[in-house]
Amino acid sequence: MDAGTAKKLIEKYLAYDEVKRLAVKLVQHASPQTELLEAEPQVLALIRDVVKPELEQAGLRPSIDKMGNLILHLIGRIRSERLLLVSYAMCAAPSTMQNPYSGEIVDGAPYKLDGECVWGRGACEQKGSLAAMMAAIKFVGATKVELPSDLYFVVSTAGETGKHDSLAYVLDHGNVEADWCIIDGPPEIQLGNKGRVDIRVIVRGKQSHSSRPWEGIDAIAGAMQVLEKLQPLMPYPETKSHPELGKVSLTPNAIESFPKATHTIQSECRIMFDRRLLPGDDPTKAIQQMKDAIGEIEPFQIEVQPRDFMYPSEVKKDAEVVQALEQAIRTVLGYEPQFSFSTAANDTGLFNHRGIQAINYGSRDIRFQHTDHDLVSLNSVFNAAKVFAFLAIHR
Repeated sequence: MDAGTAKKLIEKYLAYDEVKRLAVKLVQHASPQTELLEAEPQVLALIRDVVKPELEQAGLRPSIDKMGNLILHLIGRIRSERLLLVSYAMCAAPSTMQNPYSGEIVDGAPYKLDGECVWGRGACEQKGSLAAMMAAIKFVGATKVELPSDLYFVVSTAGETGKHDSLAYVLDHGNVEADWCIIDGPPEIQLGNKGRVDIRVIVRGKQSHSSRPWEGIDAIAGAMQVLEKLQPLMPYPETKSHPELGKVSLTPNAIESFPKATHTIQSECRIMFDRRLLPGDDPTKAIQQMKDAIGEIEPFQIEVQPRDFMYPSEVKKDAEVVQALEQAIRTVLGYEPQFSFSTAANDTGLFNHRGIQAINYGSRDIRFQHTDHDLVSLNSVFNAAKVFAFLAIHR
């Protein structure tokens, strides 16, 4: 199918009101991040009870894997330029946001957005792009158009976990054989992002009653010395810089001491650090850098542990998936695409590491992420849906 015919088909059958309905429905179903992470029942229910039935109504037959991820595979004419669309079910916890699951339609003007917006937790992040991808996939199912090559659609149980587990499982067990991947992202073509390794530093001392502190070894005092030794590395542990992503950073983001008992000198203190990575960085070197900086601190025992890790990512503008997305934006939206990079870590690096060209695109609006004014422009969601539909039927 040529580009002009694909555009006309989308203009005829992909409706704004359907995109709006899906966005509202998704927001109204709570799927927050909890301590259960990917096993959270509300996240699993969103995929099982909302997303899957919607696709089935369009004559599609998605499956759900053992982690709860949804996988849909539509077969095309050829076995090249196979496209994978990836979205997420999990959203941030509602926190102090008012009416986080109302799905109310509000005027975008007070938020410097044009037209109608959907209000609700996750709207500006996961659920706007999820609605756009679902609308595009349902359009393909309803029109029964022949696809140029294989199309995959995945809804991951992740979204806020900060690790690759969910989509690594899909790649390892889901029989997904894609050449290109577009993951939920902003309205610009996001070419790259920083990676991240979480590092936990454990300081061990000796507990005693706090009325006799000289009998103990206070792990809190040891943790203070660890932070002092790492201070020269914060926030920028290295001078090198990426032209778009800037420098890497090192940030402490949690601290906890043990035992949980009153009037007790603490025998253990744990500090979590967020260490960002640039494309090409080796996380083991970042960890060793911290070990070297901390060294030995008598009389404490110090342990530096690597925790969750996400690959950095960078794709050049001349990559095939980028050129295909550029053409889609020009054709169905009528303007030149913009490009961006992100300091956040996401799953794009995993796919590129596995040999699948991956970038980010969608309706994300980072200005409202995790705030009390979480909302998304329906015009932005509708635009993303048209782009995804074009990519599905024309490559």
